[in-house]
This record gives sequence, structure tokens and C-alpha cells, in this order.
Amino acid sequence: MIDRRKVQRLLGETIRDIGILIVVFGPLDAFFQKERPSFLLLALVVAFGLLFIAVGIILEAEE
Repeated sequence: MIDRRKVQRLLGETIRDIGILIVVFGPLDAFFQKERPSFLLLALVVAFGLLFIAVGIILEAEE
């Protein structure tokens, strides 16, 4: 039998880790590109990364 709580916790941890990777490597990739992306695009990438982190934390903490 699958433990629903363990699955939810693992999913939350995975989503949070993906958000951290987006926040770290999105701006880093933009820094090394020849043509820099617009500030708005970079802000959207960071915002989505932070959203992933928040959703991951919520899923992990939910009981």
C-alpha cells in the first residue's frame, strides 16, 4: 500500500528542489549568454522559481 503522506512529502521536496534550481541557474545562464534577456523575463523566471519553492514547502508541511 502506498503511504499518501510519504508521497506528498516527496513530491513537495522535489518541487522545492526544482524551484531552487530555477532560481539559481536561470539568472546564471542569463549572465553568460551573449545577448542578455530582458529584465522582465528574468524577473518572471525568478518569480516562478520562488512559486515552486513555496508550493513545495506547503506540500511538505501539510498534514
